[in-house]
Amino acid sequence: MSTPDRAIEKVRLLRKIQRQRNELSHASADWLDATAKIDRGWVKLVDMRKYLVVGSSLVAVYGIRHPSVIVRWSRRAFGIWGTVRLFRKTFAQK
Repeated sequence: MSTPDRAIEKVRLLRKIQRQRNELSHASADWLDATAKIDRGWVKLVDMRKYLVVGSSLVAVYGIRHPSVIVRWSRRAFGIWGTVRLFRKTFAQK
């Protein structure tokens, strides 16, 4: 390859790299927008970690002493959770 051919090829490759960088930056912005809701939920969960540890420990100790009460309340919680999901699906605005 001669020197002018190399210079032309170098310019072509640099333009291609610049185009790829632009596409990547646009795609990363789209990705951050798409995952923003999950990220916020994760941050809330991590912030509540110490409370969840204490709460789960208390529930475990209470569950050892009163297993039927824990089973009853867990069924109620799952029932309420299912009802809330049903209402969200039914009345979700699209």
